[in-house]
Amino acid sequence: MKVVIRVDASVWIGSGHVMRCLVLADALQSHGCSVSFACLPQNGDMKAFISQRGYQVIELTPPKVFQTPKHSSDYEAWLQKSQAKDAIDFLECVRDADLVITDHYGIGKSWHDIIKAKRDCFIVAIDDLVREHNADLIVDQTLGRTACEYQTNGVALTGTKYALLNDKFALVRPQAEKRKFHFSKPKVLISMGGVDMPNATMSVLQSLVGCVEAEFSVLLSKRSPNFKVVSDWCAKHDEVHHIEFVSDMATMMLEHDVAIGAPGSTSWERACLGLPSIIIPLADNQKEICKQLVEYGIGIEVLLNEVEEKLPGAFNILCLSWEDLFHRSLASCDGKGTERVTQEIIRLNNESNYYMQ
Repeated sequence: MKVVIRVDASVWIGSGHVMRCLVLADALQSHGCSVSFACLPQNGDMKAFISQRGYQVIELTPPKVFQTPKHSSDYEAWLQKSQAKDAIDFLECVRDADLVITDHYGIGKSWHDIIKAKRDCFIVAIDDLVREHNADLIVDQTLGRTACEYQTNGVALTGTKYALLNDKFALVRPQAEKRKFHFSKPKVLISMGGVDMPNATMSVLQSLVGCVEAEFSVLLSKRSPNFKVVSDWCAKHDEVHHIEFVSDMATMMLEHDVAIGAPGSTSWERACLGLPSIIIPLADNQKEICKQLVEYGIGIEVLLNEVEEKLPGAFNILCLSWEDLFHRSLASCDGKGTERVTQEIIRLNNESNYYMQ
C-alpha cells in the first residue's frame, strides 16, 4: 500500500504533528507499506529531519508571500493557502496514493472532498478538534473523546487507546510501573515543545531554579528561536542540563521523576510512563487536552502568565501528590495505540466490508 502523509511543521505549528506522523509511518512501513511525506517548505519545517529518518519528502509549492498567523488558532495561516489551492497543489505533486493521511489543523472536509473526487484512495484524518472531515478513518487521541462526537460516514478511533506513541514506550512501561519518587532531589524534565515560540522554557527555569531543590533537564531544539538564550542560561547553572535533541524519549522520561511541559502529544508519552506533570498550555488547541488532563487527575495546570507567581507552589503540590498522579497517569494510556491504529488502517485497505465491522 502506497501511503502519503500530508503534514507540516513550522515555527507556528511546532513539531508535534510531524513527530506523531513519523511514529505512524514507522509502524506502517513495518507492515510493508511504502510511506512518503508531502510538506510545505517554510521557516521551521522538518523536511531534512524527515529525510534523515529515511522517508521521501514531496515539497509542495510555497506561496509567494508567507502569512504570519494572527493568533494561535489561525489555522488558515498555518496552511498558508486555501484548502482548495493546497489540495490542487497536492494532486499535482502526488500522482499516486492508495492512502492519504492528513494531520493538519488547516485541512478538513473541503480538502478531503477534492482529493476524493480526483483520486481513488482512502483518507485517514488525524485530528484533536472535532472538526468535519470526509475521511474513511478519523483518529483523535484526546483523553475522554468519544466516537459519537464526530459526525462521519467513516470510522472514528477516539481516546488515548489510540495515542500515537513510539513502540519503545510500551516496551519500557513495565520499568516505569516500578519507578519511585526521589523526594530529596527530584529530577525534572522541562519540555515545552520543539519550537516554544513564547519561550515558556525560560519562564519556567527562572521561576524554579534556585527556588526548589531539584535537578533539571531542558529539552529544546535548534529550531526554536530561543535556543541560544536558553542554552547560554543553562550553561551558567550547574543544576540545569540542556539537551538539544533526544532520539529515545521513552528512556529520557524514565530517568526523570516529574515533568513540566505543554499539553500536546507528549502528554500521552508522559502518561504512559507514569510521569506526573505540570502542564502549561501555549495555544488555543491545547486547552481541551489540558482540561481533560486536570479533570482526570493526571496533571496540574499553570497558565503561562502565572508561571512566576504559581509555578513554585504547583511544583510542591506535584511532589506531594506524586503517588496519586503516578497511578492515574499509568491508567490513562497503555502505549499500544499506534499498533491499534495501524491494524485498523491495514484492515481498511484489505476488507471490502470494513464499515460493517
